[in-house]
Amino acid sequence: MTGFILGFLAALGGGLAMMLRSHKSMKEIGLFVTLSCLGCTVWISIFVHREINPVRWLGWLFERAGL
Repeated sequence: MTGFILGFLAALGGGLAMMLRSHKSMKEIGLFVTLSCLGCTVWISIFVHREINPVRWLGWLFERAGL
């Protein structure tokens, strides 16, 4: 699991660096980070055998973002 977390952090850092270099909007960067962290949380819940409902979280996120 440590390897997964380190790999996730490396991929997240690389993605953020690419988005910042291409001058993406802060809303897009925020959505990228939020969805990436949500995906990481789901995978960690699979590793520790706990049930998390990401659909409810995504609904809340889209309501707040106005999508």
